Amino acid sequence: MVQKREFGDYSLYVLKSGKTEARVTDLGATLQSLRFAGRETVLGYDTPEAYLEGTDFLGASIGRYGNRIAGASFPLNGRTVRLIPNEGPNQLHGGPRSYDKRRWEAELLENGVRFTLVSPDGDGGFPGTLTAGVTYTLAGDTLRIDFEGECDQDTVYAPTNHSYFDLAGDRDCLKARLWLGADKVVEVGEGLIPTGRLLPAEGAFDFSREKPIGQEFDHCFPLTGEHACSLAAGGIRMDLFTDLPAVQIYTGRYLHAPYGAFAGVAIEPEFYPDSPNQPQFPSTLLKAGEHFHRWAEYRFTAE
Repeated sequence: MVQKREFGDYSLYVLKSGKTEARVTDLGATLQSLRFAGRETVLGYDTPEAYLEGTDFLGASIGRYGNRIAGASFPLNGRTVRLIPNEGPNQLHGGPRSYDKRRWEAELLENGVRFTLVSPDGDGGFPGTLTAGVTYTLAGDTLRIDFEGECDQDTVYAPTNHSYFDLAGDRDCLKARLWLGADKVVEVGEGLIPTGRLLPAEGAFDFSREKPIGQEFDHCFPLTGEHACSLAAGGIRMDLFTDLPAVQIYTGRYLHAPYGAFAGVAIEPEFYPDSPNQPQFPSTLLKAGEHFHRWAEYRFTAE
């Protein structure tokens, strides 16, 4: 059962199942709220104006490319594609007017909502008219997100969800305990652009055993399987499963008001940053007419 509510000039959709309630909006196909056993577990805003003015991508669906592309350009079919930069010389999360600022078309399902957005040729600099889809479904205490897309030209496509988790509700994600299904980390240089090397996940990067996050991170971890991570705090555990090849862990060092530094940890199932410029990374090429489909599941339990 899905309830539709007004959200300023936009709409909010309420999904309920088991001990879990999710609220999603057609503004940015955004996860605005995710409550388990009565406690809010993600950071969100109360008004659409805050989302439109915000720069932190709280709960947003990201496109066309989640994370960074070096030099706001990449090679494709023998030519250089020039993107619109929005982080120095680089592009982050699809450019200066990302998918999080747009109204998506909504279709109600029995236990969820399917959002659709048509991204025109040249959007952010990316080639081809892309039809993007993001579907939220809730069953038991598992929230599932399906990412889909089709384009009329060869392009690159790497969507993600950018929710910040605060399971304990204490605005201190560094105390939360994290396990990662990863034994490597993507090495980055200036501007958090990958060098092309994968390093062993050792020392502070070693989450092969659950431990407090402990310090600042904004790094991509290639996954060894579909169980991406486990996050635990305040008596709640969230396990992320996905068929995407990596997960970005960002501890929110630069979060803005009404939150502050480290108020929540962004856990982004994704492709590697800058993959179009790194042929050794998993490919993000979407051929004309091909159907893209990836998924992520957030499974909640009480500790």
